[in-house]
Amino acid sequence: MKFKFEENASYLYDLCMFPKLLYVVPEEIYKLNTVLEDEVMNTFLDHDAHIRFVESAQKDLEPYKDPLLGFYSDEPISNYDFPSLLFRSYSFMNYSDYGDYLKTIMEDDELTIKKNLVYALLTVEQDDDSNDEEAKLEAERLLSNRDDLMNLIRKTTTTENHRWILMLLIENPKDYLEVYANLINQIKPIFDKYLAQHKEKITNFQETIMQPLISNTDTAFEELTYGIVPKDVLDDNNIVMTSFVNPYRFSIMTFGETRVILWGLDMKAGFKKIAEFEQNSRKNRSKVFKTLSDETRYEVLRHIASGITSTKAIATSLGVSSATVTYHLNAFLTAKVIKVTKTKNAKYVVDYDRLENFWKDFMNDLKE
Repeated sequence: MKFKFEENASYLYDLCMFPKLLYVVPEEIYKLNTVLEDEVMNTFLDHDAHIRFVESAQKDLEPYKDPLLGFYSDEPISNYDFPSLLFRSYSFMNYSDYGDYLKTIMEDDELTIKKNLVYALLTVEQDDDSNDEEAKLEAERLLSNRDDLMNLIRKTTTTENHRWILMLLIENPKDYLEVYANLINQIKPIFDKYLAQHKEKITNFQETIMQPLISNTDTAFEELTYGIVPKDVLDDNNIVMTSFVNPYRFSIMTFGETRVILWGLDMKAGFKKIAEFEQNSRKNRSKVFKTLSDETRYEVLRHIASGITSTKAIATSLGVSSATVTYHLNAFLTAKVIKVTKTKNAKYVVDYDRLENFWKDFMNDLKE
């Protein structure tokens, strides 16, 4: 098992995600994180500092709010932002400059870019690439049938305004790529200002996270995540990116054909806090109850129990976005209500043994 840190890719990812801070409600910032729960977040020493960073960035980005709506949905979490769709078809792993990345995309003819954007719409919420070739053929078909393409866009789990934007992006991708490139160039100095404030923490990330992973792969991952993230999610070769824009996030993501671990800049402290929280059995039980108290989250669990583990399938069934389902899945993983399996037909399974033990402990606690 090997690990490699992609610093340039981390930079480009954060540059593209930086505008999304406009749509974050600072008081609910924990909802952007797909691992930590709010009661853990509130114990973070740097939580208030991150809120101040978000609020400051929002003030700096405010003049660009209207043009950014031409490329980003006004939701804190979305799979349908323009850069997210580009990432699905065009990997940025070998680039150090976002302008060069966009220029490479522009070298494709317009029809190819259109096909790739429609392909991204079809697959951005898939958990794997098992139907990849079918999706490419379907993208070609949809481009020749405007009504079917419009129907696909109507079904996307995003805002009505952004659905209209998606249609415009697909109809004139090169024009929009040029506008987007100019917009990112205007925002880049603002982004670089905040990046400079986090440089020391990024260096520390390389020393405290990446060096142990690279030199001691057999045990370092489990030690750094306190056993919270199962090793089953790892591949033989793992690419790691970090983020100061989403510092409390830990996710497995796919860019083009590249599978990446996104390890938030402050997740070292995050995993430690979760582990400490887990040691308190009563707090842990209350956390499980809280995890199950949300109606949508409970329905996600019922789908998993019935064998439906595809994020897209669950999202479609419940009428929510795949990003929302991912958030709930990771809440379950953190609470250890579900676990990861590498069986052929399921990615997640309910941990019935843990739930049974949890209930016994709860009943015994009441009798004390």
